[in-house]
Formats: sequence, C-alpha cells, structure tokens
Amino acid sequence: LGVPALLPFLKAVCASKKSWQARHTGVKIVQQVAILMGCSVLPHLRALVEAVEAGLVDDQAKVRTMTALALGALAEASHPYGIEAFDSVLKPLWKGIRQHRGKGLAAFLKAIGFIIPLMDAEYASYYTKEVMVVLVREFSSPDDEMKKIVLRVVKQCVHTEGVTADYVRAEIVPDFFRCFWVRRMALDRRNYRALVETTVEVAAKVGAAEVVGRIVDDLKDESEAYRKMVVETVQQVLQRLSAADVDARLEEQLVDGLIFVFQEQTAVADDAPEAAGGGGGGGSGGGGG
Repeated sequence: LGVPALLPFLKAVCASKKSWQARHTGVKIVQQVAILMGCSVLPHLRALVEAVEAGLVDDQAKVRTMTALALGALAEASHPYGIEAFDSVLKPLWKGIRQHRGKGLAAFLKAIGFIIPLMDAEYASYYTKEVMVVLVREFSSPDDEMKKIVLRVVKQCVHTEGVTADYVRAEIVPDFFRCFWVRRMALDRRNYRALVETTVEVAAKVGAAEVVGRIVDDLKDESEAYRKMVVETVQQVLQRLSAADVDARLEEQLVDGLIFVFQEQTAVADDAPEAAGGGGGGGSGGGGG
C-alpha cells in the first residue's frame, strides 16, 4: 500500500479519544514503520511526525513514552536529513525531560539523542548544553537501562559538530568518569560495550592523553573484568587517535599498568590477546613520544 495510503488511518488511530490503547498502538505502528523502512520514510517524515506529536503530551505515561521512542526511530531512520520535520516536537521534548522521571525520561532522552545529530552545528551546540544538565544528573542513576541510554546520548552529543572540546572537557568529562568508570559497569556486557564506545568518542573530542590519563591507574585495579575494560578502552583510543599527545610520564604508567595486567590475568586464553593488543598500543606511545 505504501505510507501515503496508511496515513489517514494512522492519524485517526493516534488521535483516538475512546481508548489510550488505540493511541499507543497507532504510535507503535509509526515506530515500526520507521524501523522497517529506514531512510525511505524521508518523503513522509513530516506527516508521520505530525501524526504522533500529540502523544508527547498525552495523559497516559505509556503513550508519552511510546511517542518519544517513535520520534527517536524516525530521527534515526532519516539521519542526517529531515530536521525541519521535527520543529514542532522540539519544545514538548525539552519540556518533557524536565518534567518526567524513569522510563518516560529515558524515552525522551533517547529521542533527543537522535534528533540533535540532525541539527546545524550552532543549534546542536545550544540544545546539547540544554540537555546536558539533565544527562549529568542521570549519570548517577542506578537503573541499567537508563545508564545505557545516557551513554548513547552522550556519545551522540559529543560526536556532533557544534560541541567543542573545551565544553566536553569542562562539563562532561569529570562527572562522566566519576559515575561511569566503576567496577559494576564491567559486569554488564551491554553497558560495558556502551561505556567503551562512548569513552572512545569522548577521547576523539578531547584528546587521547586526557582520557588515558584518567583511567591509566585503573590498570592496577583488583577486579579483573574492570582491568580488561580499561585495557580495551586504552587500546581502542590509541588505535583510533594515535599516541602523539601521550607524554613520557603517562607512557611509563601505561607500560607499568599493562605489565601488571599481564602478570595478574587468570583466564590466559581469553585475555592474553587483549592485554598484548593493549601493550602494542603502549608501544606506539614510545614512537609518538
């Protein structure tokens, strides 16, 4: 049938007064359309956004959450185009992150995380600063799902053009390392991956030495899983950015820490390549120095 044939039906369902379940289902259909069609939603983007936008201020929390997830899916599918279509939902989304908590807030943050990369540098910078206040507050959330979404949004914001290295260094880096670089994060596989990727993205913005310097002492942590996460991050940071800004002191700390990791490892078969790879990164530090 194609999207245009479905639009009148979707609009009617999303605006249903009789049951919130109908509205929820309508919004969910839009989300699935975005996921299945990918960039093919672009010609119909504005119409789909308009069909679901009222759900952001719905009196049912589940409908609000679903609407934010649908908008996130539409923004992800249309990247890097289509910011004009989201003009009408920016205000309710930003209002929502100040009002909601828990799952609702997580969904709103997720939507914003996908919309910011569509913006021009100037707007992206402004909106990142606005959302960062809420993100930094949520850094200390105990909920694993929220942690994953916060990491994703930080990664997207940091990667965006208009966000400067000085801003990231001053406003994000201190709390980011204090709240996320803890042993518990190494135990959950999904958070582990998200943390390594986000930290590498932060390093790409502020420089390798800044990031490696903050985690190098953790190479001697007593938790093996945590040490492994540190080695993997150092390895990826140095592979992506080279070690040109790693000074002699940091290089010594790195080599010292890597030797410790190597001596202390128990699961030899699993971790030896990791540690050896990390060691290779440290070696390239010698070349850079």
